[in-house]
Amino acid sequence: MALNRKQTVLVSVGVALVLLIGLFISPAPPLRGGLPNYIDMLQAMRAFGKANEAYGRREYEDAIRFYQEATENAPADNPLIQTTLHFFSASSNHLLYSPTTFDDPQNEEYLDNALDGYEDTIAAVEEALADPALGQAARDSIQLYERYASEQLAGIHRDHLDDLEGAEYYFNRLIEMNPDTPELYYGLADVYERFHDPEINPLFEKAIEAYKVPVEMNPDDPIAYRQVANLFNKYGRFDETMEWLEQARDVNPDNPEGYYLIATYYWDKVYRDPDLSERQRREFIDLGLAQLDAALERNDEYVDALVYKNLLLRELAKVDPRNADALTAEADEYRNRAIEIRDRLAEEAAAAAAAAAEATQER
Repeated sequence: MALNRKQTVLVSVGVALVLLIGLFISPAPPLRGGLPNYIDMLQAMRAFGKANEAYGRREYEDAIRFYQEATENAPADNPLIQTTLHFFSASSNHLLYSPTTFDDPQNEEYLDNALDGYEDTIAAVEEALADPALGQAARDSIQLYERYASEQLAGIHRDHLDDLEGAEYYFNRLIEMNPDTPELYYGLADVYERFHDPEINPLFEKAIEAYKVPVEMNPDDPIAYRQVANLFNKYGRFDETMEWLEQARDVNPDNPEGYYLIATYYWDKVYRDPDLSERQRREFIDLGLAQLDAALERNDEYVDALVYKNLLLRELAKVDPRNADALTAEADEYRNRAIEIRDRLAEEAAAAAAAAAEATQER
């Protein structure tokens, strides 16, 4: 899973405002006792407002300064407030960090501050959640920051620090918080792929196991099976690739796409692998043609299936030279039919669009 830190932190601004302002104006402290120092609180609110304005203008240096001022004036023993301040201070540093800038102490300081701030965010969340008096609404709000911070830490450890242990830890932490989110398992699998070294650190099987979890979660989703197939294919495991593509096909046997996709993999294997024997080439061509026939039985105007039947027949002509002319002629028929259907469908779509536009003008 690719983590976009800008999208993640901007989404959280609204939650921060609701949570933090609500805490600041509360007539009594929401956690531990004692009347808040309202002068300090007003100063913290003022600094927080300026920080958010600077953050919104992407003036992150100013935002850091104002978040720090708010942190110094806000009650240190209130982890709900500290959570928000730590997170946005960390985010401001993170957004100033440039991964393409090297040997720059200031740039490295931004990353270090971001790491510390996100970790402080998580620590403050855990402290807040340990209070049995904390209401459910506050729990739900503050747990968003635990997730946001963990997402950023997972990305930092994976992308900037090349730290397998840290990236694995934070992706697993995210999975514990959101076990029903398939994208997180794909993100964990991506970590294993990135750090996989067949000699020094073999992690391929761990990546496969992570990819299989969404299949177990959604056994009726062919995309989940195809994700596993794609990973096997990436590492040249052709037999396993085809097994998983067949499972994807069988989830919805009336859909011609599953048959068509299998055929494309057979064509690609025959076309690109010079190490195949003539027997293997012929076997894969025949298997691919059978899949395309099944696809066309379900939709005889499936243009892509017609195109690939044309391509596989041309490969068959190479391994069957005695029938090459007849096979090439047959391939031409499928190609021409595909072109004819494609052009007709394009004309029909254009006519429908023109009719819709005319109807809109008449209204």
